[in-house]
Amino acid sequence: MQGKKTKAYNIIYFLALGLYFALAFYLFYSQLTVYPTDAQHRFESDTYVHVRFAVEDGYFYSLSSFIYYILSKLPAGMAVISAFLSIAAVMSIPLTGILISKIPEAGKMPPVIRDILSICANFVMGFYLPFVNRQHYIGYQNANMWHNSTYILMKCAALSAMIFFIDAFKERKDRIGLKNWLLYTSFLAVATGFKASFFTVFAPCLAIVLLIDFIKKEISFKNAFILALSVVPSFIVMAVESRVLFDDSGSGIVIAPFKTFFERGDHPKVSLVTSVFFILIVIVLSVKTIFRDRYYVYGLLMFAVGFVESLLLAEDGARGRDANFLWGYSIALFFMFILSAVKLWQCFKQKEIKALFAGCAMLVYLWHVFSGVWHFVLLLQGFTYFA
Repeated sequence: MQGKKTKAYNIIYFLALGLYFALAFYLFYSQLTVYPTDAQHRFESDTYVHVRFAVEDGYFYSLSSFIYYILSKLPAGMAVISAFLSIAAVMSIPLTGILISKIPEAGKMPPVIRDILSICANFVMGFYLPFVNRQHYIGYQNANMWHNSTYILMKCAALSAMIFFIDAFKERKDRIGLKNWLLYTSFLAVATGFKASFFTVFAPCLAIVLLIDFIKKEISFKNAFILALSVVPSFIVMAVESRVLFDDSGSGIVIAPFKTFFERGDHPKVSLVTSVFFILIVIVLSVKTIFRDRYYVYGLLMFAVGFVESLLLAEDGARGRDANFLWGYSIALFFMFILSAVKLWQCFKQKEIKALFAGCAMLVYLWHVFSGVWHFVLLLQGFTYFA
């Protein structure tokens, strides 16, 4: 199998995206119209709260709030909002495929394999084991979720930002193109507008990468400065959001080691590992070749930044139980799962990993994916995300 796309394959692929859109629409519409009125079918979500804040309370703390307010004024406003969120969820799949095609380590990955990995990446969740944690979502750290609209929108915009960032970053030794820089900077600001979490893990990673490349003379001061300027609009957006969020809620940011990780779950220390089981396996299997792949190292760096931020920082006051610093770690996990799957494929193709080990790692990855599909199906049945 060469992985070439045929007409029949394209039909199946778009039917799959269409099915995902339909299911996502049903879920989001139920979250907005059923919860909290039906005691039996909860469809519990943060999305209901986000939309209510904008539409009923006039509380605008995110770019999504303005969008919800405008869309709610249209006929069948809740259905329009549900469709908008469904489009963002579905679009993340082809955007993931485009991102994979931009990663040098992906090499000559067949398009069909790339599409399969793209679909899987958008369902992957913590390695679910009932005896580790009875709940499918709460207690794990997850790359994907369907109960939080701002994360769904941020993820879609962050994927777009990363696609154009790679194009701009590849030009760092020469002249950085204005088009790629503007598109990357704009999508980064949009992602931050939806939720600042991606920016909080990406910006420190970018600063470290630019500093190292400048010291190694792989980038000029001018080009490093140009790339560094890309975070300024997002920083301004984040500052505005923070002022709204922390203005009168009585919440603040505190240093509280392990609070965010350990305040929920049956065995939080174990679930800390099972949440990233596949990533850890790939790191062990490819340890001899890790530093050969630049983008894989960058992914590890973002993964580390997200982990440290979640490990050390928390909120107090009204937002003290929301574990909001986990969102940055979650989006870092999303990109790290993508890079780890690409890394496993590359090492297997180059015979750097034995087929038995690669097969076992792939089975672990598939259980991560199945765990996400399982959780998604439970949500479709009206279960709370605490189930």
